[in-house]
Amino acid sequence: MAALPTLAADRSRAARRMLLFVLLAPCALAAVPPTTTERLQTLAQSITFGWAKSHPLVATSLGLSDEDGQLDTPSEAENARDLAMIRGWENELTSIPLDGASLTDVDDAKLLRALLVGYERQYLVYRTYEKDPSGPSLAIMGAIYTQFLHLPIAGTAGATKADVGTAWRKITERLAGAAAYIAAGNALVTRPGHLYGVTGAEQLAGAPGLLGGPLTDAAREQLPADRFAAFVKARDTALAAMAQTKKYIDEHAASWPENYAIGRDAYDAMLRDEQLLPFRSDDIERMARDELAHGWAVQMWVEGLAAERGTPIGPGSGGGLAPGGAALIDYYRARITQLREFVSQHHVVDVPEWLGEMAIIETPKFLQPVSPGASMNPPLLFSKGTAGFYFITPPTSLAEAAKKLDANQDFDSDRILSTGAHEAIPGHFLQLSIARRHPDFVRKIQASGEFMEGWAFYGEELFVQLGLYRDDLDGRYFTAQWERVRGARAIVDPELASGAWSVDQAVQFFAHETGFSVEQAKAAIAAIALGPGYFIAYTAGRAQIEELLAEYRAKAGSGASLRDFHDRLLCYGSTPISVMGPELLADLAKPLVEVRANAAY
Repeated sequence: MAALPTLAADRSRAARRMLLFVLLAPCALAAVPPTTTERLQTLAQSITFGWAKSHPLVATSLGLSDEDGQLDTPSEAENARDLAMIRGWENELTSIPLDGASLTDVDDAKLLRALLVGYERQYLVYRTYEKDPSGPSLAIMGAIYTQFLHLPIAGTAGATKADVGTAWRKITERLAGAAAYIAAGNALVTRPGHLYGVTGAEQLAGAPGLLGGPLTDAAREQLPADRFAAFVKARDTALAAMAQTKKYIDEHAASWPENYAIGRDAYDAMLRDEQLLPFRSDDIERMARDELAHGWAVQMWVEGLAAERGTPIGPGSGGGLAPGGAALIDYYRARITQLREFVSQHHVVDVPEWLGEMAIIETPKFLQPVSPGASMNPPLLFSKGTAGFYFITPPTSLAEAAKKLDANQDFDSDRILSTGAHEAIPGHFLQLSIARRHPDFVRKIQASGEFMEGWAFYGEELFVQLGLYRDDLDGRYFTAQWERVRGARAIVDPELASGAWSVDQAVQFFAHETGFSVEQAKAAIAAIALGPGYFIAYTAGRAQIEELLAEYRAKAGSGASLRDFHDRLLCYGSTPISVMGPELLADLAKPLVEVRANAAY
């Protein structure tokens, strides 16, 4: 019989076991690998925050304000570093196992792959930094304008005077570094393009108005004398660098070639690999020609009704001319309130209580050359603020715009309602305010043009059918006119990107098919040519949403409703419809409240 252990020996063995457990516990924990979901979420965060850290101007656009005073230094070495980062992320993505993964994880991997392909092609295919001499200056202007729009106000939303001072310090620091950034960026412009040059020069002409106007006025009011003097010095240095760039463009642009075209193969690859569209360029053009023809047809029907009734199209058809001057801003606010009430009364979509407000301001001069109509900036993706900004370009004369039925000027109630439905509610502002709350980080960072513009465009015709304009003819006419615009854009885009059409051909076609003036058509064509693949988003997006609606109705049966479809549609982030569509249909067995809870709607 063995001797009984002593108490001391027992304690000693217990201590050894405890020590062994402590030593081995980290190994045991480390042996549990992260799940596929966790790896995808971590990679998405690494890409987003890593890229923002390396590119502070991008950080500002995302609302990551810690980088607001910083600038990188454009160079071939930086480009090589970026490509190495991208390829490292691609390798990490490839290593994540998807066998047996959920549909959401498979789709998240697809979305990250598309994002990284787009990043990589900026350096290997598109190489815009070699073509656009205005790019570095406009990047600075855009970032400073974003910082200005989102300046904290002491005593509001928890902001203090110290926060205001910090924001101005960062603006001043960024302006002080702008000349070096612009010089470094311009050194990469080895193949300047004519359209890039003339369009950029026109935008740069607005720099003094922005930096020397409202920005300076605010700085003078909010900064002590010594810090205001530092701001002015930095501002003037930045403006001098921008003026030098504009002078160089003005002197040389006439001799530069047109090199915006990327070729049809690259264009189709972009649609397939980056936008995840189930269409090629020839598919887009067929859809666009149908859309263009339908817009013409509806306008002729409305013109026939107007002639039969003896009612002019325009304010006289019932919409009423908007007021001029300062009262116009309040008029826009009232129309957006009207839209919110209409959406609720007609069960279009649920508008959450937490939705922020929209500030309505004039489009800054430097953006007007490429944005002649209304536009909207949503709340920044990672900012605490919930406000959006609705930009309008008031016409010199509302009455003159009405006489010409100017498509780019919202001169009466119906047109403001139509544009507001697109830009505000239930369009971009509502849609993107919901998307930025998504708890799946991959979905949070999505910015699919096909979903964003397709949803807003889809809503325009929906409101005609739901009776937003009652018996007014102008709203129906205006909606049809903008259907022509979207169809014309989606025809022009691939033709320009492939190199099949010249700018002049595109301008003449666009002006004829849309009713735009030649000057307005030139601005529109410049934006299309310099942003290939974006302006087809309205056509491709609306078509996919309508097809998904038909599939939803067939599968949901008696439980189908427009409001249920719309509420579900907004629960997947600003994600390509080719990805969200199958997910939405697969989730129909789940109650809406569960789907919305998973999206933080």
